[in-house]
This record gives sequence, C-alpha cells and structure tokens, in this order.
Amino acid sequence: MERTSTNPIPDMYLTYLALLCLLQLSGATSPHRHQIDSDKVLCSANSRQIANNGNGSTVWPWQTYMSSNATPPALRINRTKESLFDGLLFLTPSYGSSIPGTKEQAPIIMRDDGDLVWNGPVHDSSNLLVQTLGGRQVLTYWSGQGSAGYSLAIGHGYGEVVILDSTYTVIHTVCPQLNLKLPPGATARCVADVHESKITDRNTMLITAYNTTPYDLSSIGGPSKGWLLDSLALEVDIITGKVLFSWSLLAHLPLNRTLFQLSGAGTSQSTPFDPFHVNSIQLVGNNYLINVRNIWATFLVSPAGNIIWAINGLNGGDFGALPEGGNFSWQHDARLETLNSSAALIHWFANNNDEFTAPRDIKPSTGLTLLITLPPDPSSPPVLYTNYTNLQYPVGAWSQGSFQYLPNGNVLMGYGAYAVIEEYGPKESTSNTQGHVRWSAAFGYDDLVSSYRVFKQEWHATPASKPSLVVSRTMANDTLNQCAGNSTWRGYVSWNGATDVTGWLVYAGTSNATMNAVGMVKKEGFETEFVLPQGAMFIQVGAVENYERNAVRRSDVVAVPARQDSLPYSFGW
Repeated sequence: MERTSTNPIPDMYLTYLALLCLLQLSGATSPHRHQIDSDKVLCSANSRQIANNGNGSTVWPWQTYMSSNATPPALRINRTKESLFDGLLFLTPSYGSSIPGTKEQAPIIMRDDGDLVWNGPVHDSSNLLVQTLGGRQVLTYWSGQGSAGYSLAIGHGYGEVVILDSTYTVIHTVCPQLNLKLPPGATARCVADVHESKITDRNTMLITAYNTTPYDLSSIGGPSKGWLLDSLALEVDIITGKVLFSWSLLAHLPLNRTLFQLSGAGTSQSTPFDPFHVNSIQLVGNNYLINVRNIWATFLVSPAGNIIWAINGLNGGDFGALPEGGNFSWQHDARLETLNSSAALIHWFANNNDEFTAPRDIKPSTGLTLLITLPPDPSSPPVLYTNYTNLQYPVGAWSQGSFQYLPNGNVLMGYGAYAVIEEYGPKESTSNTQGHVRWSAAFGYDDLVSSYRVFKQEWHATPASKPSLVVSRTMANDTLNQCAGNSTWRGYVSWNGATDVTGWLVYAGTSNATMNAVGMVKKEGFETEFVLPQGAMFIQVGAVENYERNAVRRSDVVAVPARQDSLPYSFGW
C-alpha cells in the first residue's frame, strides 16, 4: 500500500494563512468559534491508502484511513482535460450477486478525483441524492432489506427512506402505510421499495412498492394458481406515511403486455413472477410519469388513475414510429422536461438488455433522449435527440441505471448493475447524438458490484459530529519525513461528511488546559496527515471552512503517548 504524495500549497492558500496569522486565539477548549495567532504552516499530505485482498479476490480494492473505519471503493478513473461539472458523486455500492464484490455496502459521497466525502451507515441502501424539502436542501436514501440487484426478493426491496439535513441529522424516515403481502420469511417494519424516493414540490414523496399477489398466470403459460408481484406507484405524506395516490399496474394493464420471461417463476409465494416492474415516477404538473421496465413503456397517468398517454420502445405507442436509434428496452429512470405547450424532451437510461440476454446478443446501454410532440401526434413522431454511448468501451447493463443532465450541460450516466460511471460532454450538434466521454470511473469488477443510481450534485454540509483525530508514530517510509524535522509523531484528521473544510487549525500543549494554536494544516483529501510539533503532549484540531478565519468545530483533545522528546514543543526546523 502506498501513501499518496504531498500536494504543494497554492499561493491563494498561503495568502489565506497569512491573514489567519493576524488573528488572536480567543480560547483553547471552548466550543465556540476560535481564531488563530500562529504563523506556522505544518506540512501535510493526503493519508489515503489502498488495500486489497490480493490476486483472485472478487472484492474491489478499497480505501483505508487511520481516523475512520470507512472502507469506500478506490475509484479507477480515466478522464480527459475537458471541463467537468463541479459537483459531488452520490452512489450506493452494493453486492451484485451472492459473491461479495465490495468491502462494504453503504451510501457514500465522493469527489470525482476519488476522495471520500461521506460514508453513511453500512447497510443495504439505494438512491442516495440531494433533494429539496420545505425550501432547504436535504439528503435522502433508501435503507432496508434487499437491494435493486440480488436480494431477499430479486429486483425489489422493503425498507424506509431516510431524510437527513445538512448536519447529517435524521429529520424524517418515510414509512408508507401499506398492507402488503411479503414473501415467506420476509419481515419489514417499512415496505417502501428500493427504486424511487422522489420529493415533490408539494413536499410529498413518490415511492414504489411491490405486493406479492396470488394470480392466474395461465394466459402467459404459467400456473392458474400462480403468484406475481403487483407493482405500485405511490405518492405519500412524508410525515405520516399516509398514501395520497396509488396506482396498481395489475389493475390497469393486462398481464399479456409483459415482455419478461416467465422462466419458471410464479409457482409459489416465494418465487413470484414480476410482469411489470415499476422503477421510476415523476410528478408532471398534477400527473404522474410512471416507467414500467418489463413492458418497455412509460405512461403519463392522471390523479384519477387514467392513462393519458403511453410511449414504448417497440413502436412508439401513442407518439408514432420511433426514429432510427430511438428504440429502447428494459429501461430505467424516465424523466420528462417540458419545453413548451406542444413539445417536451423525455429521456431514459436505456438498458437494452435483461438478465436473460445471451452474451452474444448484449447491446450497449445508452442515455436516450427523444423530442416528442404534446399531445401525442403520430403524424409528428419522436425525433432522436441523444443516445449517449461509449463506443470505445461499451457497457451493456442488464438492470438498474441512471441518466442525469447536469447544470453545465454535461451528462452523467450510472450503469446500474455494472460498476461504471461516465460523465459526457454536452450534446455537440444535431448530427452527433452519441456524445463524448470526458470522465469515467469503475468501482467494482463488472457486475459483482452495482449502484442502482448515481448522481452528481452540489451539496454543502457541516456535520453535527466532531472531527476525528488520532496520533501515531511516523513510519519509515512516511511521505512527511522530508519536512518533519525532528518530529517523529503524526496526526491524522478527518470529518465524515464535511464538504467545505479547507484547512485545520492545530492546537498543542503540555496539558489539555494549556492548549495554544501552533499552526495551520491544509486539508488534503478525506483524511489529512500532518506533522505534530515536537514536544507536544496534547493535540487538538479545529476545522476551517471556505478559507475563513475561524474554526467551526474542534476535535476532542488527544493525548500523545509517552514520549522521549519532552522539551517544549517546537516544529524542529
């Protein structure tokens, strides 16, 4: 394992440090904001290390730290020099099969250089993203039993949607009031499904749910006393969990619309057939855009439950013939953007494969956008707008996936069942619909790791927790030995979830009552390693955000283990 190299301190940061040096420390252990009187800059480095289980392991390499137990995946990144959207990555690495493919399953936030920002609770999770609730930004994710890949019930899950504020404090858990029949042996306090958890502008939440239902499957070659999963599209009250809208696919569509192979399913409550598979919902005005994977179709449904229109990947449905390159199948993440009263863009992550696709028949998954006429008019059929495809390294994802237009015009695609993320540049011209990859990352071996969706968004958070600080003797090959003078001790500091920390104020003393500001450390990655002043017996750090002059929160005071260099502390140079 190798420690990453020391980064040079930019001129802007030195100017910032000079300004900090003019300020007077207001107190050593008070929880209030503090100021610094030091003119010392302590050398620092990104202390991230990469670990793996050796050749032949199915577990993707992971990152390790001294001050945190987090073990996020080590992204394998390729990028051009072209501009990217300045946001954070939100993903939920999960096992893609019964074979462990990632060190931990958890919701995580990362930078596009691979540095960790936040490692959430280690648990099955999905759909981590930033949303707006009551006019403020919140972080939401699904947590429960199962996952969007392999799970207690393959292809869906049971759980709750967790809503966090910008301190990572849980402010709501959404638990819909539903009387669902679960597979035998399954127990769940909450039964929200893994696929959707979208907050609306009326402060409700759109969710999916799956109800195990006895049903006659003889019309599609199954048993007359069979079992299926009835997909439900729901709008619920975030506070109470009360269901405000419910749409059952089974109540509105014939069973023979399914394009999914029965393949022996449906014979028991333990193995229900999944004929429809709702995986995304969007509020469009007062109507609902509902995507149904296993019939290759997306519907606009009224509040009364009536189908207003449908578009499908076979023949375009109500909209007329699809253009060349505009067909889709097994799609996810349907979203509609209204342009005016007579036109809209609709886009999907078009998987174009399912779990039964033979290897020789696998097609690239694409980011498909169609320009459609509203209301539907077959004489004015859809026009191909994008079908983003990595022609050099195509990926055919058989399940899951996401497609997101970014604020700067770029596009982010998460390949769901395959542990791949790509950021494309903006649509270049009407003649080029396939786009150009500017950045890509892998976080698992093929489909051994999945992330149901991946987002890139802006997020600013100051955790309610304290920064984490540990101290340790230096190692022989330590990066900082070249600038440490006679100091043989190192500090390691991280603050899980902090997005805007730019530096660390370092306090040292011979007791926890005699702490003084002794220097500033430039933040380096998720965890920063820095040189401890020679002779310091107690160490504390304070987080500085956005190059400001004050520490917003301090770590606990940490005692340096008994040491030989008991002289008054100094930097040794």
